[in-house]
Amino acid sequence: MRKNRRGYFRIYDEVNLSYKKIDEKWVTDPHLISDNVFNDHSFSTDIENILQDTTSLLPGSEDLQFNEHESQNVNISASGMAFYCEDALEAGDFLVIKIKPASSMAVIITYSQVVYCKHLQSEDSPNDSPHPCFVGAHFIDMKDEDRDLLIKHVDKKRKQQNWVHGLFLAAVITVIAFPDVVFGLLFEFFHFLFELFLHILHLSFEFIELNLDRLVEHFFSTDLHQTQVIVFYIILSFIVYGLYLLGRRVPSFCRRCKRNLFTAYAFKKASLLFFWREQSLINKIKIMSIVIAAITCYILFGM
Repeated sequence: MRKNRRGYFRIYDEVNLSYKKIDEKWVTDPHLISDNVFNDHSFSTDIENILQDTTSLLPGSEDLQFNEHESQNVNISASGMAFYCEDALEAGDFLVIKIKPASSMAVIITYSQVVYCKHLQSEDSPNDSPHPCFVGAHFIDMKDEDRDLLIKHVDKKRKQQNWVHGLFLAAVITVIAFPDVVFGLLFEFFHFLFELFLHILHLSFEFIELNLDRLVEHFFSTDLHQTQVIVFYIILSFIVYGLYLLGRRVPSFCRRCKRNLFTAYAFKKASLLFFWREQSLINKIKIMSIVIAAITCYILFGM
């Protein structure tokens, strides 16, 4: 017996997504798809074969293209999903969707029906598309094994997100409640790490210098002054070479860090926008009320 689709948990996740608009008869006409598609073989493989072999039979199929997307934020459950797309779909349209979660090797392919399609402003689009759309669809005719796989993935991801959100919320509450204690402990911790680093650096330098003194005296039979001069220039050469290598790698490292930061910012911005658009007007009012109340309480009682 199928569960009510409203009873499934929904999460915000990153997936690789491909979809294609199909004719309604491919979903509603039982003669076009054999029962073997659902019982004998892998559902994903069979649907792909059907698309490859029979797309030319669909009306207007010559103008349809299989839309491939990079990883993107989606709101997904075992009953449906919402995602960004560039196509102006309409409620009631039928799609075949291929889903590959970024954190999993599983690939799920299923028929879906569009529930809504919202046209967004270009500045609100996470992908900077000229005319992006926000589509919600529910899954139909999904194989039980694929649905169970998706349920397990959603449940695992939901538990991970709950842990992360719980820790983040605890950290925020701690900082708001005890800002002087938290920042004092952080300052002492980083000060301790800095002193420990300097101490280890000093011990390492002394160890290298002592062993170089012994090696130079052993191989070149030099006196104390000559040994110190030779060791000084050897260490200086290593320092200069190390700075040279560091100077070559720092710019690329900074560019990579900058790119990763911008990517993380764009991903988080898209995730927050995604979450906000999914909320009803009542939930948006509740969230804003809680935020305003928290800020007001912190200003009045926390300072």
